[in-house]
Amino acid sequence: MKNHITFVLSIAAVAHLAAAQQTGSWGDQGDGTYKNPILEGNFPDNDVIRVGDTFYLMTSTCHNAPGMTMLKSKDLVNWQYSNPIMPAPITFDKSFDVGHSYMFNRGTWAGSFGFDGENYFAYWCYTTGGFGPNGRSSPKRMMYAKAKSMEGPWSEPKEITFADGKSINTTDPGVMWDLEKKQAWFCCNCEIYPMAWTGDKLLKSKGEGITVTKTMRGESNKLYQFGDRYYEMNTWAQGENIREQVINRARSMGGPWEGRVVLENGNGTDRCPGQGSLLKLDDGSWWFIHQLARGKVEERYDGRPQFLKPVVWQDGWPLIGTDANHNGIGEVVWQHTKPINGQPITAPATDDDFSQPQLGQQWQWSLNPKMDRWSLTKRPGYLRLKACVPLPTDQGDNPSKAEDEKNKGNAVMARLPNVLGQRLLGQHKNVMTAKCDVAGMANGQEAGLHISTPHDFNIIGVRKDSKGAMQVFFTGDGGKTETPGIALTQTYIWLQARIEKGLATFYYSLDGKRFIPLGSGELLRSFGFTPNLVGFYSMNSQEKGCFDVDWFTYDYDGPKGP
Repeated sequence: MKNHITFVLSIAAVAHLAAAQQTGSWGDQGDGTYKNPILEGNFPDNDVIRVGDTFYLMTSTCHNAPGMTMLKSKDLVNWQYSNPIMPAPITFDKSFDVGHSYMFNRGTWAGSFGFDGENYFAYWCYTTGGFGPNGRSSPKRMMYAKAKSMEGPWSEPKEITFADGKSINTTDPGVMWDLEKKQAWFCCNCEIYPMAWTGDKLLKSKGEGITVTKTMRGESNKLYQFGDRYYEMNTWAQGENIREQVINRARSMGGPWEGRVVLENGNGTDRCPGQGSLLKLDDGSWWFIHQLARGKVEERYDGRPQFLKPVVWQDGWPLIGTDANHNGIGEVVWQHTKPINGQPITAPATDDDFSQPQLGQQWQWSLNPKMDRWSLTKRPGYLRLKACVPLPTDQGDNPSKAEDEKNKGNAVMARLPNVLGQRLLGQHKNVMTAKCDVAGMANGQEAGLHISTPHDFNIIGVRKDSKGAMQVFFTGDGGKTETPGIALTQTYIWLQARIEKGLATFYYSLDGKRFIPLGSGELLRSFGFTPNLVGFYSMNSQEKGCFDVDWFTYDYDGPKGP
């Protein structure tokens, strides 16, 4: 039973969770303006659709479950989690199960919404990147799901193929239903194909589509119809740090098409402003919401944030943002008046007291969880993580391939079921604190708070040895360094991580007030398209013991709702 001191601290935690809304260095400024980015975290490859007065944004999730996260907003600035396309566990392909480490940095990404007047559709690219018996890499596949409501439930994902049944082996689809002409279209790699109205197949085979452009062709394909013209958008890469937003237009889908660059680097950015959605509001204003991938791997440790820019049309072409160098091409705007006023300041959820019957939508599992190894009901008000056993290094992989060898990683965390995490938000003043109960831990078990990618992890945790003695420890640099801490002789411990511009430091406390540092600072890095997540894990050499989390709070320099 919790004692009086613990009860008081729990009340304090609940009060913290209900704290007043705040502003910070990004997002809504509380004065009618916003600062870019509007989402300072990993929300890449967006597509945005408007339904009534609500905007829905779909974002890539790669190997994590749930799959293809959706957020919603009333003003394009303040976003909250809505629902996933694929709840956890993801069932359409066993490659999402732990042990298939070739999924890391791959999986599901780059989605596109569609609407046929009755049903909503979501399309995305899916690839495992693994190797089959013939040694060939698995092809990319285009998947889709549909629903009567944007908030689901969504159907089981299915593959959409070319007319001859072959996989659409590319990425970043764009779809459009022309409701007036009763024609559906599918675009990938700047090739447009007629699609069945039912959205489940293309009507032509590879190479038989309409070529939009043979020069400025890239990813993040989008299709629109504005007035008497069709528009195709894509993000054209010209080098590692040069990526530009391109738009092509035509009077008919069959062409002829003409195009130009409408957004480029500059005005304080050095890499990749693009991959986004073009939107018109009721007041006639136009907006473009897109990601911006930072240049260095150290700068991308928290993922690819989302930017919002005003759009002005000139002679049938959109000028996105500001033309700072006066060359007729748009660039990033850092602060601007909000598109829609009157909405409260909010942000995607972070804090959790685990009092709800379902896990908060901010949480993601690294690959599919073992559903019987975690619970919110075994001990109401706590997240219980039962100890999981790491899988053997060769399970699910093909060790004959160098890439699969690399993807196994040198970290046991890459082979551990039920590694739970959430996105980092902001690059300043990150403080993440958890109150944990270790009373249920078994001999040989370890558990704690991690900040990690699949192959680079940092942990502040507790380990219980074979004789039942418990010790606090810190592990950094993907397991290459370890710092022992004090012997733990009490039930509760507070674990904390702090991040400032990618430098993470770790702490523990015995009373929730005085936090003691352990280990050295760790410089966080991204792993390809996979940034760091913060969360929890619990493991043992056998399925014995549990680790209970009472609450988790996350403070940062940015907007936060009540």
